[in-house]
Amino acid sequence: MKRSLIPILAFTIVMFSVNLAMSLTAIEIVKKGDDVFNAPRDAHIISTMIIIDKNGNKSVRKSEMYQKGTEKRLVRFLYPPDQKGIAFLSLPNDVMYIYLPAFHKIRQIASHVKNQNFAGTDFTYDDLSAFRMAKGHTATMIGEDSTYYIIKLVPKKITGKEYSFLKVWYRKDNFYPVKVEYYDKNGELFKILVRHNLKKIHGYWIPMEMEVKNIKKNHITKSKVEKVQFDLGLSDRIFTKRYMIRSR
Repeated sequence: MKRSLIPILAFTIVMFSVNLAMSLTAIEIVKKGDDVFNAPRDAHIISTMIIIDKNGNKSVRKSEMYQKGTEKRLVRFLYPPDQKGIAFLSLPNDVMYIYLPAFHKIRQIASHVKNQNFAGTDFTYDDLSAFRMAKGHTATMIGEDSTYYIIKLVPKKITGKEYSFLKVWYRKDNFYPVKVEYYDKNGELFKILVRHNLKKIHGYWIPMEMEVKNIKKNHITKSKVEKVQFDLGLSDRIFTKRYMIRSR
């Protein structure tokens, strides 16, 4: 008799999990994705980028990223020499800065140019900024399968956005956003971001590889994580204009 209860109990647990997932709204899924994406208290990541233009020409760059919480991020190029020191800083309240060593000048990025690409990559300033998707978008469930929730995200403020809406694939097992499709003002797909080789390191999920392809420009940026550190107790002084100009 006790044995016969085991399959019933297992089935009950599975159905409870299914019902719990079904009860989630689109915005709740996005919030869970934000929580997983921004789970570390802080992080320092060193990556290698390969940029491929429409003719197949490749250029290699190395970058580092510091992040603290969900609203502070610093990205800086370490290589090659002609790109070394170029830095981008994202702060709360949608404040962004760029530092170009060749001009020895830091300038604030205006809202209307946040859709421009950062230093020849396929990432815009807006892509690189630290923020929570649920905070700035409305969300609608447009599909799902056994592996993913597919959510349509529409920005609440169009200013500075290169897209009119996004389609995001969230994994059902951990809510990590592994694919993003960008649609322009005419509703046409123009850019795809895919996060590959998702790993759990020190309790946090992170994609070890990433690819962004601009379909209209036939231009690709690939990124591979070389080193990652979490929960270092990073100082707020890292996320300042003064620190931007510091050479590594």
